[in-house]
Amino acid sequence: RILCLCLLVSRQRELNMERRLAAILAADVVGYSRLMGEDEVATLAALKSCRAELINPKATQYGGRTIKLMGDGILMEFASVVDAVSFAVDVQYANRARNERLPKTRQIVYRVGINIGDVIVEGDDIYGDGVNVAARLEGLSDAGGVCIGRNVRDQIIDKLELNLEDLGEVEVKNIARPVQAFRIMMDEKAGALSTPVVKGTAQSKPGSLMGIATVMGLVVLAAGGAAFWWQPWGSDVKPATEARAIIPVSDKPSIAVLPFNNMSSDKNQDYFAEGIAEDVITDLSKISGLFVIARNTSFQYRGGALDLADVGRKLGVQYILEGSVRRAGDQVRINAQLVDANTGGHIWAERYDGELANIFSAQDKVTGRIIDALKLQLTPTERQAVETHGTDQPAAYDAYLRGLRLLSARHRLDAEGNLAAQAAFEEAARIDPDYALAYAGLGWTKWLYVESINFFDEKLRFEAFELAKKSIALGDNALAHRTLARKHFSLLNYWVSTTRNMNLAVAELEAAAQLQPNDPDVLTDLALALCFGGRPDEALELVQQAMERNPNHPDWYFAASGIAFLLVGQLNRAVRDLKKWSDSRTAWNVPYIFLASALALAGDEKKANSALARFDLLSNTLTPSEVKTTGPFSIRTTFYVVKRRWPMAPEHEKILLQGLKIAGMRDTPG
Repeated sequence: RILCLCLLVSRQRELNMERRLAAILAADVVGYSRLMGEDEVATLAALKSCRAELINPKATQYGGRTIKLMGDGILMEFASVVDAVSFAVDVQYANRARNERLPKTRQIVYRVGINIGDVIVEGDDIYGDGVNVAARLEGLSDAGGVCIGRNVRDQIIDKLELNLEDLGEVEVKNIARPVQAFRIMMDEKAGALSTPVVKGTAQSKPGSLMGIATVMGLVVLAAGGAAFWWQPWGSDVKPATEARAIIPVSDKPSIAVLPFNNMSSDKNQDYFAEGIAEDVITDLSKISGLFVIARNTSFQYRGGALDLADVGRKLGVQYILEGSVRRAGDQVRINAQLVDANTGGHIWAERYDGELANIFSAQDKVTGRIIDALKLQLTPTERQAVETHGTDQPAAYDAYLRGLRLLSARHRLDAEGNLAAQAAFEEAARIDPDYALAYAGLGWTKWLYVESINFFDEKLRFEAFELAKKSIALGDNALAHRTLARKHFSLLNYWVSTTRNMNLAVAELEAAAQLQPNDPDVLTDLALALCFGGRPDEALELVQQAMERNPNHPDWYFAASGIAFLLVGQLNRAVRDLKKWSDSRTAWNVPYIFLASALALAGDEKKANSALARFDLLSNTLTPSEVKTTGPFSIRTTFYVVKRRWPMAPEHEKILLQGLKIAGMRDTPG
């Protein structure tokens, strides 16, 4: 009996989960879809090479343990936070130099987040908020960069000589409290941490955890299992005056507009400085002969002493526009300079001083100098669009910029932030009743409120569409056309799906794309509509263009690419992108219906079954207890639901329903 009791106690200790404090490193991919779309074989070969020649030896050098590979990401643990940060910086810096020797299609670039947290250890895996925060910090990292939490900063501040940029307190998904984040500047101080790769160090000491993890990682890669994917662009940091060839993502002249710095004494004027830069982006987006990087990608590069040639290389653009704005009462000063990202040299730099009433003239001069410097040929329609501002009232323009800032802030989908944006656009419209963009902004903001906050507010939905119509009557613009397209097509408009006209939705979005051919959100909206309008091949081309213009794109872009891949029969890519979409919206039922079909058609019936069960639960057709007793597919989960909510061309509907039938969805009797 004593022996049995001892064995039971020993077994219980083995089963008990261990807790410990650890430095956690999470890394993930940006642009993985583009790399794999260009050349799957070359991408996998480059990935294996990078891991074997750089990642594994460095991990051994700094005592890192690979916890697990997660499709396109990796999770690592370090006993020392100093070692974790040193590893990340060393790898990032060394990999930039390594990538300069490789063609674009074989460049593997990472983004990294590091956190210190109390973790639960179960077997070889770890869990807990500490892991989740590391993953969220990774999402805030630049391409080829490292983002750390405040607890990490506090531990390394006196131990590692690094320049840090305070990103402030950031609210991140599924974390109760805001996270204070810091970006490590990849400059000369970071480069000083870089050490040569010691060949052969990938062979760890016999029995070491790192050695086991390394061997297992290579076995997984060799077997074609879970892969370790990183971002596909980056470069070494060198002086801005040194010429380095940019590999553009487009054969058109390409440009990124950085956020203009607010040089006013009043920090509350940030919205005004950034709004002017955003207006320049909007104007340039109207030019079909130009490739323009999206705002939410270029606006990551704010503040500090930036190596503009390095920024251009990361974004794959030939030109960078940066500037500053100083506002004092009715007086405004704008400094702007256009930089050749190949050399870091200035093409032109000018200062514009004047009254707020003449702000539009200053903007015209900035845009005009860019057009002249890049030798762009504008059509008469494009020139008129660029020169049209919509209002001559500075106060209305100021209110409009405040609305834009609220709309683009991280709280834009919260009720409070959304209502504040509505108030700003309403103020702009009161000041200038003929200001088309004010009504467009107000209509779009009201639609966002319906979409994300109160889906059953039919009055607000109607108001959004009426405001969009009024906006177009006053002055044609892309945002109003995007809003009107929702009247005919939206994955949310369940009860109007049978009557919506996809041709009208496509027509609205094609009009928007003609007005702003560089706007990636417009292109992705159009791609989604084309998927349901029987043109998925065109949709794939458009969403690819959108992702190139907005490398830091939101996860809803994967809805367009995933559905398009499903409908053209590229099932592995469909599963990959639909999984990314569903992972970003875990409480929403829509993504799971497409994921279930793609998984089933790809031959993974078990996961397809699970995805369909998730759809069923989120659709409120079953309670969890009903799932346990009757199985996940009730008679109420039917083909009819799918056909009514997401009608598409007959040949594509057949593909979707074929997958759902394999996954287990049933017809409705009669």
